[in-house]
Amino acid sequence: MKYDITKNIEEAGRELVSRPVKATTAELLLLQWELKDKYRDKPQPIRYGLYLDEILSRVSVPLEKYDLIAGRSIHRELTAEEEEIFQSYQTHKNRLAFTMLDNGHIVYSWDDVVRLGLPGLKKRAEETLASVENEESHAFLDGAILIYEAIEKYLLRYAEKARELGMTELAEVCQKAATQVPDDFYTALQLTWTITFVQCSYITQNPTITLGRLDQILYPHYRKGIEDGSLDEEKARALITDLYCKHNLNMGRGEHQVGDAEKATTFKRIYNFDAPQYLLLAGTDNNGNSALNRLTELFAECIEPKFKNPVVVVRYFKGMNKEHPELWRTLCKKALSSASMMFYNDTDIINAYKQMGLPDGDARGYAHFGCNWPTTGDNGCWMGNTPKSAHLCPDLPKEQKELLKVPYDRLRSSAPHGFVEDFMNIFRRLADVGATSIEDFYREFWSSVEEFLDFKLAHLSRELAARKNHPSAVLTYADCFLSEPMKQGISFAAGASKYYYELQSVQGLGTLIDCFITVDKLVFETKMTTLKELLAAVDADFVGYEKLHALCLSADKYGSDTPHANYHTKRVTETFVKLVQEKSRPYFDREKLFLEPCLQSDTWHLKWGRIFGATPDGRLAGKPFSHNTRPSVGACKNGLTGMLNSMLNIPFENYMSGSLNVDLQKKDFEGDEGLEIFSALFGSYFNRGGLHAQVSVNNADELIDAQKNPDEHRDLRVRVTGYSGVFVDICEELQNDIIERTLKEG
Repeated sequence: MKYDITKNIEEAGRELVSRPVKATTAELLLLQWELKDKYRDKPQPIRYGLYLDEILSRVSVPLEKYDLIAGRSIHRELTAEEEEIFQSYQTHKNRLAFTMLDNGHIVYSWDDVVRLGLPGLKKRAEETLASVENEESHAFLDGAILIYEAIEKYLLRYAEKARELGMTELAEVCQKAATQVPDDFYTALQLTWTITFVQCSYITQNPTITLGRLDQILYPHYRKGIEDGSLDEEKARALITDLYCKHNLNMGRGEHQVGDAEKATTFKRIYNFDAPQYLLLAGTDNNGNSALNRLTELFAECIEPKFKNPVVVVRYFKGMNKEHPELWRTLCKKALSSASMMFYNDTDIINAYKQMGLPDGDARGYAHFGCNWPTTGDNGCWMGNTPKSAHLCPDLPKEQKELLKVPYDRLRSSAPHGFVEDFMNIFRRLADVGATSIEDFYREFWSSVEEFLDFKLAHLSRELAARKNHPSAVLTYADCFLSEPMKQGISFAAGASKYYYELQSVQGLGTLIDCFITVDKLVFETKMTTLKELLAAVDADFVGYEKLHALCLSADKYGSDTPHANYHTKRVTETFVKLVQEKSRPYFDREKLFLEPCLQSDTWHLKWGRIFGATPDGRLAGKPFSHNTRPSVGACKNGLTGMLNSMLNIPFENYMSGSLNVDLQKKDFEGDEGLEIFSALFGSYFNRGGLHAQVSVNNADELIDAQKNPDEHRDLRVRVTGYSGVFVDICEELQNDIIERTLKEG
């Protein structure tokens, strides 16, 4: 049988660039408003299950004749009357009381989902329910069973719809996914998509869930189908491609981190509007050997560069480029097409988790989600994005509640605008009292960081202890698709997870390192200026200090691959990660709580840079900080190779994430020769220990023209942080940042 998926690809690509900006998941909105008071007297888990059952029983089940995978939602612009309802809904004082309290940024136990199916998941919850006596646990498990049943009925509705349209095979697949354990590739793929789709379209704003290692989980089903003749590569390829298409049909327009709410759909209108879902490919198995198989290759071959989702995360291992040359070539070719994908070094991240204290098997179960953040996998709970004690424990003493009221931004870094601000505060103190060497800066800086880490870990420990007072009070969708919550009858956020972690990143890494480098060089080594003069110049935004500004700009920088720059690069990043590990250790040993060392800033480099004054590295007031692990714009005087060599001074084997946006000019990597150069360069980088890379390949002139004539460049894609963006739909500030990087570094 021939499978023509041209319409599927065209539709998904078209919707990404032409859907009205203010399109809304209208059916969901109107149902939410109608149901706002219906289940308010029920315990949250029961309310959740009943609410979802009613939603999934009443939303449409649209199908197109060319659909291979079922699962769509309807998006349209609201009428004036509906817009009034939408605005009332957004400001309703009891909104959380009649909607579902849930979270994204998580990895489900996908192997369990496929192994047990909906019937097995429900049976496990029923068995636990029969063994618990706690009233809250009873409600928790009853709510989960309602959710399984809601999804089952939803799939059966799709089966009926498919039969009406004469789509016999899809009807059978949906029926089977609803009522049986998947024993074939098609059914397993449909089930994983349905669970993902419900979360992303009808439950959670900014879901950003990780699909896991589907090339590993689904490979036995794929192989069985190939062997018994029920599946061939053409059909598998078509199913995978349509899965990719479906991931883009429930998105909106614009960019979510720095986008203008008037020019972006926002998560309020379409829950999944700009949320990246991560699909993990390749990597090693539990014995450290290559885990690649034919399904890995098919998932890679089906990557469509024009799509935003899923974000394919390639788990690269040393020598993968030589051991699997055709796959490596395919992946590099997709990367050079600016596809939504990234590469992570398997060895680095596994080692980083082992250094934190995880056993080898758990370290190998790592994953990434959202905007490039790490997780221990389906056995870990990110403290920053789960139901908090305030929701779980209404009976907490007032004093304890007050103690736990710490704004999340206060837990981000040691100063409100990141570690660069902390450096500047120290700079001001030392300029006033005097300093004899850069050692004074390092001593005070690390003292401040230590104090912050102590505060953060103590707070997280108190928060975790408070959550455990009522571990079954709140049910989330994620609890239903994780193993331990259903075995124990308690939430993953409040005791059922093996590990609890919070992200600890260095925002503006390059700017921070460059500040240390410049002060050391100009003040202490060459004595070309004094601390007070340099501070005066910085405070004046270098107006009247043009010669000193030129000296600051000409000083070595992180990324220039010089001995002085590399020394400070290594010192800052080594000391930071050792402190995070050292401070986390007692909490890890006692309660499996720890901080994950990262080199990540998302787009905070723009937000903080915009409101921050000049810095001693020569950066002017209002200009962006450096982005993620990337050196500051203009710092890489020895080209891309020099930048990568410089970055290898970072002890990446101790870091769990750190995004590197690589912006390349098309002319430098064209044709087979360009592909060979890129493949060799990045294969070498990862084989030498490089942590991460994600690639945008554009012409700077094309980017500039796209700003002026957006309608002529609707298909232009760029990498933002852990996700892709349609260039003409992102805000001008972010566009300018990308253009500048491409002009100066590409």
